[in-house]
Amino acid sequence: MEPLIEKIVDGLLDRLSDLRTLDLVSEYAMALPTEIISFMLGKPEEHRHLLRQYSLNILGALDPVVSQKALDAGNTSVSDFGEMLEDIIDHRRKKTVASSDGEILMSLIVGEVEGRKLTTQELIQNCIFLLNAGHETTISLVANSMHMLFQAPDQLNRLIAHPELIDTAIEESLRSQSPLQIGNRVTTADIELGGKKLPAGTYLHLSIAGANRDPKEFPEPDRTDIARKPNRHVAFAMGHHVCLGATLARMEGQIAIGKLVRRFPKIVSASAAVSMGLARFGGFNSMPVSIY
Repeated sequence: MEPLIEKIVDGLLDRLSDLRTLDLVSEYAMALPTEIISFMLGKPEEHRHLLRQYSLNILGALDPVVSQKALDAGNTSVSDFGEMLEDIIDHRRKKTVASSDGEILMSLIVGEVEGRKLTTQELIQNCIFLLNAGHETTISLVANSMHMLFQAPDQLNRLIAHPELIDTAIEESLRSQSPLQIGNRVTTADIELGGKKLPAGTYLHLSIAGANRDPKEFPEPDRTDIARKPNRHVAFAMGHHVCLGATLARMEGQIAIGKLVRRFPKIVSASAAVSMGLARFGGFNSMPVSIY
């Protein structure tokens, strides 16, 4: 998918080249995963503007403490998005080849294991999962990376001077401003954690953000170092729970940020960014910037 991502990013940067001020979230960070997820799901262009709100509503309903209003909005978005996906799936079943290079929906439709194919409801839920896993988190990866660099202008200048540091710069962003701040696990046996005995079946909220700033693992954890090595963050979890989209996310972040600072090396924050205000997911609703 690398050529597709580069093509999308180049097109987005071309559109921004005539601007002097813009919202980095809505006009850049959000546009990239919207295009990619739309390609993956074979989603018609006229429906793409709906993806961000679906994603925000669904993810907002996954916070540790949720209001009834947020829960209702999440459930409504699942229902509305599901109806739209069912129409797309019905349409795609009538074809035999993918409509774009990055589409995986057709693979999900025709693929089978031991003679069994996914049902329509399973296809819908897998597509909703792909939106949640790869849309908002990618928006946040791009926006959070630039927020990190704006807060450490010496590191932004360092990246501009040494573009080969983009790989470790993205890893430092994932560590210091992980798009996913909280993870969930259930104990499968009686354990002792932090001096507390926890019986099997205990439901846990785990602080990914806290682990990624553990001073025992990361010297000067609050300092941004785009060349930090080693950098064994857990932004993508690990083991059996490792994020299946980690490779794609890293590629998107490296291409989006690398090309952005090369095209606009004088990019600066224009005013304070507005946080999403969620506990589980860390990101921004807006980030005004100036480019020259």
